[in-house]
Amino acid sequence: MYLFKESVEAIIPKVKEWRRHLHQYPELSFEEFETTEYIIDQIKDFTDITYERLAETGVVVRLNGSKPGPVIALRADIDALPMTERSGVSFSSKNEGVMHACGHDSHAAMLLGALYALYEHRKELEGSFVFIFQAAEEVFPGGAKELVEKGIMDGVDAIIGQHTGPKIKVGHIATRPGYIMANSDRFEVTVVGRGGHGSSPQACLDPIPVGAQIVTALQDIVARHVPAQESCVLSVTQFNSGTVYNVIPDTAVIKGTVRTYSTENRELMEKMIKQIAEKYAAASDMTIEYEFRRGYDNMCNSDTYTKALMEVADELYGSGTAELMAPGLGGEDFSYYLQKVPGCFYFFGIGNKELDCVYPTHSTKFRIDEDSFSVGISIMLNAAIRFQKLAKKEA
Repeated sequence: MYLFKESVEAIIPKVKEWRRHLHQYPELSFEEFETTEYIIDQIKDFTDITYERLAETGVVVRLNGSKPGPVIALRADIDALPMTERSGVSFSSKNEGVMHACGHDSHAAMLLGALYALYEHRKELEGSFVFIFQAAEEVFPGGAKELVEKGIMDGVDAIIGQHTGPKIKVGHIATRPGYIMANSDRFEVTVVGRGGHGSSPQACLDPIPVGAQIVTALQDIVARHVPAQESCVLSVTQFNSGTVYNVIPDTAVIKGTVRTYSTENRELMEKMIKQIAEKYAAASDMTIEYEFRRGYDNMCNSDTYTKALMEVADELYGSGTAELMAPGLGGEDFSYYLQKVPGCFYFFGIGNKELDCVYPTHSTKFRIDEDSFSVGISIMLNAAIRFQKLAKKEA
């Protein structure tokens, strides 16, 4: 049964208006003050809702139905990226050097649309719905962790999150039960040598060749220590040393990222990066400084709730609407919510070659086909009602 169809169709023009406004005025992580006020302005005259700012930016809205029942949370992130937009759309960013290149403007606008649609039917609903307009997904430690620590998931039975999917055609979604995103960590190794004149390397402890050996040796961790059937990535993304052509520097700094699913592989990577760096440095009478910074934890969808959401999508738009995706190695702080309650995170298709909506997220040319909005909102709303039924059965 397709619930809220007329309400969703009626609100789409407003969703597009909201999204385009947010797109023109993007704000960086933890700086989303005007974005937060704009969202509040759209709901401040509503009765039968409450809203609060649990963090400095972002807002949490609660809508109660006419009788008690399960509580379902729906989340959208609202922050932008430090990028200069080159998408060519008529409503491009007016904030120089800041761009909504990951679709968080659409996430926020669509969640507002979902709130409006449910608000219209509030007298027919049971239970409650918590709408989380969350700050700072793009930078660690992210905005979700603070909200969870402040009890945002207390009393919530299940949660739904969605994200733009540039590789997915409009009208389709993609998700999977189990691991859908990875542990997202970073490391930094500083090789400490002894600098001097470039003409006298014998009087120095040159950290550059040792750093190069470490970079090469790190690639053996995944190849030789992680089972072939387990996904794991180690990428060295920075190698910096020296400032002058004729001076051997004191240090060389290696930075990179590690993506894993299991706790065991995460701990293995942390330990072995240090061991390898220490070994090569010691062989040349040098030392290292080491930092392994754990970022977002892996994200694991509930089997039951993910199956239910995929069924809802196929019921609404036909068999095959919901595609089973492979696990991704990106990071997402939605993982903190899923550590507390079951739920599903999915990607909704925004791809359309005719409209040049083909660029990946975090591209300066990133575009969204706005025809995707009605599909995303409808699936989110109907899945929320289905989740309430599941929560009742599990109670």
